[in-house]
Amino acid sequence: MTDRTSFYRTIPPPDALRPFIRSFWVYDGYHPAHLLDRVLPTGTLEIVVPIGGKRLAWRELSGRDGTCRTALVSGPRRIAFDVPTAPQGRLVGVHFHPGGAWPLLAIPMDALADRHHPLEDLLGASARELAERIDDAASDAERLAMLSAFFLQRARASRASHPAVTAMIRRAERGSSDVAIATEVAASGLSHRRFIELFRREVGLTPRDFLRVQRFQRALGIAARSGRAGADLAYEAGYADQSHWLLECRKHAGLSPRELLEKQRGASAVPPAERGQMLPIR
Repeated sequence: MTDRTSFYRTIPPPDALRPFIRSFWVYDGYHPAHLLDRVLPTGTLEIVVPIGGKRLAWRELSGRDGTCRTALVSGPRRIAFDVPTAPQGRLVGVHFHPGGAWPLLAIPMDALADRHHPLEDLLGASARELAERIDDAASDAERLAMLSAFFLQRARASRASHPAVTAMIRRAERGSSDVAIATEVAASGLSHRRFIELFRREVGLTPRDFLRVQRFQRALGIAARSGRAGADLAYEAGYADQSHWLLECRKHAGLSPRELLEKQRGASAVPPAERGQMLPIR
C-alpha cells in the first residue's frame, strides 16, 4: 500500500527487497513554517538523495555540523540529530529494516552507526552515478524505479543475515518489553562475545543499545496515542521508573518527556508516518 500526504509518500519495495527495505519514499513540496526537524533514533539506516542541487545539512546534538550534496547514508543511531527544513523540499530515499542494510551494502553497520556518510564513499562510482541519474530523472516514478533497480542488482549478491540476529530483531520489533539478551545468546548457540560481534556488524548497535532504542520508540508511540508522558507511560513502555524514562528520553532525543510530548502535539506539519522519527523543533 502506498502511504500518501500532499508532499510525502512511501512506496513498498518489490518482493525481492522486502526482507531488507521497509519502504522507498519521496518528499516533494515540504515547506513547513518551522525551520528545524529533529530526527529521532530508530535503530535503522536511511539513504537520502537530494534533488535539484540542494545541499543536505545536519547538526548533531553535540553541535557538530555536516553537509553533503549527493546521496547520503544516515547510519543506525542511538541519539537524535537536527536537520534544517529548507533543503528537504525535494528528496527521495530508502528506509531499511533494522539489519536490512548490511546484506545489500556489504559494509559492517557498526562503522556507520551514529554517523553520516556520502553513499559514494561507501560504494564508489556506482553510487555517484545513481545519484546523478536520480537528479536528472523526469519524474519521481523514474527515480524510485532507479533506486529499486540499484538494490535489486545488489540483492543478487547479498549476504545472508545470521538467523540469531534476525530472530532477536523480530522479537524486539513485535513490541515485547522482555527480550533478554542472555536468552537470545543461549538460543543462538554462540558465545556471548560472538553474538555481540555479529549483531553489531549487521545492525550497527549493540543488542543492548538496539533494545533501548526500540523501548524509546515504544514510549513515543504510547505518548502519541495517549498524550501521557509520566510514570504510567514509563511503566507501560518497560522502564524501571519515571526517572529512568527521563534519563533515556534526554539521552535519545535531547528533550525531557514533557518537551517531547509538546513537540508531538505540534507536529501537524510532519507526515503521520514520520512522527516516530521526526519532530519539529523550531
